[in-house]
Order: sequence, then structure tokens, then C-alpha cells
Amino acid sequence: MKIAFYTETYLPNKDGVVTSILSFRNVLENMGHEVYIFCAGDRKAKSENKDPRVFYHIAAPFRPYPTYKIALFPFLSNRKIKSLGVDVIHSHGMASMGMAALEAAKSQKRPLVGTFHTLIPEATHYLSKRAAIKKMAERFAWRYIKWYYNMCDATIAPSLVIKEMLEDHGVRNARVIPTGINIERFNPKVSGESLRRKLGLEDNKVVLNLGRLVLEKNLDVLINSALLVLEEIPECKFLIIGQGPAAGYYKRLIKKNGLEKWFLFINAIISSDKIPLFYAASDVFVIPSKFETQGLVVLEAMACGKPVVGADYLALKEIIKENYNGAKFDPDSPEECAEKIIMVLRNKNKFKSNARKTAEEFSIERCANKLVKLYEELII
Repeated sequence: MKIAFYTETYLPNKDGVVTSILSFRNVLENMGHEVYIFCAGDRKAKSENKDPRVFYHIAAPFRPYPTYKIALFPFLSNRKIKSLGVDVIHSHGMASMGMAALEAAKSQKRPLVGTFHTLIPEATHYLSKRAAIKKMAERFAWRYIKWYYNMCDATIAPSLVIKEMLEDHGVRNARVIPTGINIERFNPKVSGESLRRKLGLEDNKVVLNLGRLVLEKNLDVLINSALLVLEEIPECKFLIIGQGPAAGYYKRLIKKNGLEKWFLFINAIISSDKIPLFYAASDVFVIPSKFETQGLVVLEAMACGKPVVGADYLALKEIIKENYNGAKFDPDSPEECAEKIIMVLRNKNKFKSNARKTAEEFSIERCANKLVKLYEELII
């Protein structure tokens, strides 16, 4: 089977959408399928690309969030789709590359699958700080989402709560297919001891958060919970890893609260081979985000045998099971966040095997088989 992925974000970007695309591509190709990537990118990415199955379309930065780009001439992909003999087109975005996927599917009479990765209506603060404008933008976003995904032959939601949300807003033909993880690469046998020594954390309890540093990730709650945690567990350290437009804001909040001594802030993109080491070096993964359509980092942490303390919100409330593989808290309550972190740190060993069992349900092979079955249904 020949499959074309269309996406607004791709390497060198590192985010959940790119992780999903790379994970599915790898296992689909191992299964004998051909996967082609049509993506937005700058001239540097295009000129340096050595992958014959990746096609960059020159794009302009999206000003409110520069790492995302809007392709200027995405419809040139039509001819390539025809010459490759693509069987199914899979859109991973809704902007210009998403529109190009729609046009390619229509002109070549191929089935179109769309994955709803990002809760765009919850990110309207990038457009304006004014409440009235944000509300208007949110309404428009949902109308556009309904129109776009109803043009697809099938819409993939990465979790049940997102499927239900899409249906509530009028999207038809939605089904749940999560992005899987590599449960061999992320596993409890990975040792984080050398990394703990390198970071000077040998004698500490380590609370980890890893991901994009954006306001919708709600890291304020974790930062504001820290003093309460430290009252009970003074040897605790907080390890924050990632990049994003809110990095400065979160650093200033840490400084304002006088917490620089207890927070280690690694404002960088970690190479993929090093990521399991950071999970392994932690004692608990904490995610207060109110923006997760699935939460791949949660599954990666659990695959490494780490309990997760997360927001009782959207997809996180599906994956995290109270007192089984971690704990949940009100995403607006630093006090409850601190309470759950303390509880899990004091009982972390009882969660290890259950966390691993949860992650095994989301192996990339299992999820890819579901995706292939969907493609086959649409092609026939």
C-alpha cells in the first residue's frame, strides 16, 4: 500500500504530531508499505533533505508560533501524488497542507483520512488576548473543524474524549486510533543513574516534565505546587525539559517564587536516543496540561515504569487511573497537584508494573494494525 502523509509540521520540528508521523511511518514501512511525507518547511530544510520519500513545500512562519509554518504552494503535490500511484491520503493538519491533501484526494479520487491532533480552539490566545476576539476565534475554529473533517472519509481521534468532543461539534465518521509508542525503546530496564549523577541529582527525588513550553501546558500549576511539595519532601528537585514561546514566562515565575535552587530547566530539544534516559532518571512524571488530545509523553513515562501525576482533564483522565498507574488532580489547583505528587513519591514502587501494563496496551504495532485496517476499508 502507498500512503501519503500531509502535515504542517515536520522535522526539524519536534512535537507530538511529528512524533506520531515518525512512529507510524517507521512501523508501516516495516510492514512493507510505502509512506510519503508532504510537509511545510523552510528553504534550509528543503535543501538539506536527503530522504527521497519526503517532499518539503516552501512555507512562511506562522507569526504567533514561528515553529509552525504555512506552505505557500502546497497544491504542487498533486502531480507527485499521481506519479507515485498513492492509494490513500492521510492529513495530519488543517492549514495549507491540509487543504492540499483535500485537493489531492479529490482530484486523484483517493480516500482521505484526517487525524485531529491539536485542540486548536483552545489555543486562540496566540491570536489575541482580548476575550471577545478569542471567543469569536474559537467559534470559527470549530466551524472550520466541522467542515474540514466532514470532507474526510474518516476522522481519527487519538482518544475517546476527543472523539466525543468532535461528535458534539458535528464531525461525522470519527473513530479512535491512538498513536502508539515503542515499548522496547521505552522500558523499565533503561537506567537513569548515570544521568542523575551528571545532573547532580543522585540524592534527590526527581519530578519530571518534558514537552513544549507553551501556556496551554499549564505549567504554572506545577511551579506553584513546588513549595508545598518541598515542605514535605525537601530533597525533591523539579526537572523541566523543552522549548517553546512560554519558556521565558515559566522561568520568570520560578524566579518570582524563589525556586531557582529546586528547578533544573533544560531549555533544549533532547535527541530521541536520550529521551528514555530522562524518564528513567525521574521518580514521577507530572503533567498539568489542559491541552492533551492523547498525551504521548504520559505513555512513554509509563512504559519506563514511572507513575504519572496528571490533570484530570481531556485525554489524560482516560490514561491515568487513580492509585493504579498514578494520580489525577484538578488542573486549576496547585494544592491538589502537590498532594498527589507527595502521595505518589511516597508510594512510587506500587505503581511501576501497572504503569508498564498501561503502556503496553498502546504499542505502536497494535495501533498501526488498526490504522492499516482503516485504510483497507476505505480503499476497497
